[in-house]
Amino acid sequence: MRKTILLGGLLALALFLFGLPAKTAAIPAWARKYNMNCNGCHSPAVPRLNTFGFKFKWAGYRLPEEIGEKQEVANVSDYIAARMAVQYAYNKTEGSPPTTSQFELDNATLWAGGAIGKHFGAFLEFAHNEGGTELVNHVSGVWGQAENYAGFRVGQMHWLLEGAVAGFDRPTGLAMPTPLGNQLTSALPFVFDSPQLGLEAFWVKGRNRLSAEVLNGVMIAGAGNRVAKDVALIDQFIFDKQGSGFTAVAYLGRIIGADPIAPTLTSKFTRLAITANKIFGPAELMAGYAYAKDTDLPIAAGSAFTTTSVKGNGFWLYGGYTLPKSRMTLFGRYEVVNPNSGVADQGNTRFVLGSVLPVEMPEYLRFALEYTLDQPKGPGSLKQHGLIGQVMIVF
Repeated sequence: MRKTILLGGLLALALFLFGLPAKTAAIPAWARKYNMNCNGCHSPAVPRLNTFGFKFKWAGYRLPEEIGEKQEVANVSDYIAARMAVQYAYNKTEGSPPTTSQFELDNATLWAGGAIGKHFGAFLEFAHNEGGTELVNHVSGVWGQAENYAGFRVGQMHWLLEGAVAGFDRPTGLAMPTPLGNQLTSALPFVFDSPQLGLEAFWVKGRNRLSAEVLNGVMIAGAGNRVAKDVALIDQFIFDKQGSGFTAVAYLGRIIGADPIAPTLTSKFTRLAITANKIFGPAELMAGYAYAKDTDLPIAAGSAFTTTSVKGNGFWLYGGYTLPKSRMTLFGRYEVVNPNSGVADQGNTRFVLGSVLPVEMPEYLRFALEYTLDQPKGPGSLKQHGLIGQVMIVF
């Protein structure tokens, strides 16, 4: 017991000195509404969702048993929450001085949302960080019974990441797996980790959620992005009460004028991904694979152009263990990304080690620490070390 407390104290001290942020969307307002702690929906720590949390989100921010029951907006504190994350970031390439070493206020976020009336719900997220401001806002509706219902979402949405099962949820640690959080090919600038404007229709039966989405797609300055709509098909299935499951997604997209040399050319891209995880008591195993193909890419050929295609892929393996008494989670991840499988010595291998310590109040305080080692492929490539951490409070 003393060793666990000492370890937690050392981690807390280290995180006070070394911190960095992750995107989260825990809403303590909903915990207040239902008189429960945040770990009712999140485990092993905010922001990761468990089965109860997924079902609450799928049903439009209400309990599935409440579908069709009128929800009164009687207490504003049941619908509004906020977050602050303070960080320190350190990055260094072997043989060179550090490129980053600084404290930052990573983000400040306000949320408002919840179930409204018998069938509807709304969600608004306003987050500001050093990279700018992100706004997510959508309206949803659900009709049916607790174990069999359908509905829609429309607006600026986390269309996949930050709410899907087995790896497409927010990470236990800080950074998303590289194949999801970064560009998967060397050609078109699509990433899974980006909110999009669009419309989603979904059907939930038991522990399975099937959805189809029409989205605006990738935005490129000066290109006709809004003319070409993208389509995504997603299936999520939950195995057990702990939140084990799998997600499969197919994304078909188009970009008009992706390159100035061919402003009217429509380039096409496909993204396929599948992930699965299994929780064994305090331990968790996860694996994921993502595939990418970009076609009709322009290449200058004198005064004209020709077209080509690029394929890329990536995968990751994750293992985590939560200490029962302190609820501290220790985890590791192995990631590989190849942005152009047709060219030798491309891509990157990443090793990740980290720890998360949640403190429930019943609002939420969270400490996290994460180390990354990147090994780019190719002659002359140098290893890159990163240390990120986070002190986050949600209330």
